[in-house]
Amino acid sequence: MRIEHGSFDAHICESSSVFLNRIDTFQEGVLVLEISGDVCGYISSEIWDYSEEIVDNRFNLNHMISDIHTTAGSELYISSIGILKEYRGKGYGKLLFSELSCRMIERYRISSMILIVSTKWDAARQIYEKAGFKEVHRIPGFFREGEEGIIMRRHL
Repeated sequence: MRIEHGSFDAHICESSSVFLNRIDTFQEGVLVLEISGDVCGYISSEIWDYSEEIVDNRFNLNHMISDIHTTAGSELYISSIGILKEYRGKGYGKLLFSELSCRMIERYRISSMILIVSTKWDAARQIYEKAGFKEVHRIPGFFREGEEGIIMRRHL
């Protein structure tokens, strides 16, 4: 939770019960980054049934993974990634993202990946674009008024 609160504004931090539900439901979909004994980053994911139609409420903050996750699905949803400030800009987010993606594609029948990013998070958006993600939808005011959520998807 230290990383969650250090990575996001208070109004979009997800609760500890959400993180516990992610771990209880899909432990292998959560990776943490530890450097010299300091846990400094994490990434979490879910597997969804693929749908060409983007349904806004599937991306709600604080949703329970147990309501939608299915290992029989084919779309990997990157639900959250956080890196403590002092470790940013060193490629650790890209490392977590790459490691999780490889593990999930190897183990499950993933044919696409999807995520949501704020219009204000330019660095994150650039990482996703370089990884082949394309904007497919926007959710007005998702993060706060005037701050849209950009849904990005990559077909494998």
